Amino acid sequence: MKLLVTGGAGYIGSVLVRLLIERGHQVRVLDRLYWGRGPLAAVAERVEIVHGDVRHLPEGTLDGVDGVVHLAGLSNDPTAEYNPAANWEMNAIATEQLALACIRRGVRRFVLGSSCSIYDGLPTDEVLDETAEVRPQGAYATSKRWAEQRLIELAGAGLTPVILRQGTVYGYSPRMRYDLVVNTFVKDALVHGRLFLHGGGWMWRPLVDVRDAAQTYLRVLEAPEAQVASQIFNVVHDNYQIRQLAMLVAG
Repeated sequence: MKLLVTGGAGYIGSVLVRLLIERGHQVRVLDRLYWGRGPLAAVAERVEIVHGDVRHLPEGTLDGVDGVVHLAGLSNDPTAEYNPAANWEMNAIATEQLALACIRRGVRRFVLGSSCSIYDGLPTDEVLDETAEVRPQGAYATSKRWAEQRLIELAGAGLTPVILRQGTVYGYSPRMRYDLVVNTFVKDALVHGRLFLHGGGWMWRPLVDVRDAAQTYLRVLEAPEAQVASQIFNVVHDNYQIRQLAMLVAG
């Protein structure tokens, strides 16, 4: 398949792009390249890179495309709360606009990187599956939930959406992030020789390795369309308290 990966030079995207290429897929990346082309340097000759903003698709972005993986946008609560308007433009409206553009071009497969943060308003002592009620609280979670609902609505118009609600991702990526809890702990252990816990570390986090997250995108892209159409999947390995993670990293 020829696949468009928005945000393909980002934390998850730069891992996924390599995996897709290894599987024999053709890849076009749409990215603002805030951190340059370095995250894709190792595969630069095997991937097409479009430098652009998902809010304003450059002409030809969807030419010849068989499917879309949509990862572009603000990726955490602090950035979303810092500029809620920009967050809504990127994570909600741009998702709808990209989906509508896909429908116009006959591109059916559309995989959205959503978030388990949409469960934030629910009790933390329960294991939640995809049928659980959702209560998005902040700007980031609210925008992701709206995007999910809009994609499902568009399924009847010729789109085949798949929603992946990712947990907190961790692990090495060519575009590293150190604002994610496990990565932060590893950084602090190496740089400062100690870890920092806030509020006792009693909060829970659903975790998933970045390589496992990338594998999930690959699997839903390669699955028969009828098996995954309009499906929602939680992408999580397990739930951990922050203090548990600190002890694992310290050990």
